[in-house]
Amino acid sequence: MPVIPDLPWTSGRDADGPGVVLFTELRLRRFRDVPAFMATSLAILRQVSRSPGARSALLRAQPLARSFATVSWWDDEAAMRAFARTDPHRGAMRRWAPRLSSFGNRPLPSAGRMPTVDEAVAAAGAPTA
Repeated sequence: MPVIPDLPWTSGRDADGPGVVLFTELRLRRFRDVPAFMATSLAILRQVSRSPGARSALLRAQPLARSFATVSWWDDEAAMRAFARTDPHRGAMRRWAPRLSSFGNRPLPSAGRMPTVDEAVAAAGAPTA
């Protein structure tokens, strides 16, 4: 059970086609990095909300477990890749990579709707925090 409620964002526009769903899980090595990582995560969630082709995103933060997970739904892979190559996301991944104990992202089949974090974890076969 997350300590912080999942933070959702939805574009509010109709989505055409199944799109691309990506599940990402990150775990920090040190507890003292959690506040700054949370701030970075919120900035990236705001970036998603302004990114062309973004349909929805969820952020699950479990600070006491040093665990963060995101699920994002995109119009297509090109929109998702353009987002990933743009700051603040690009710079954050470079800056935080050495401080992560684990990182993984997995594309998920799209059912034409945004999955919950729990559904994404189950679909990805990912361990829960």
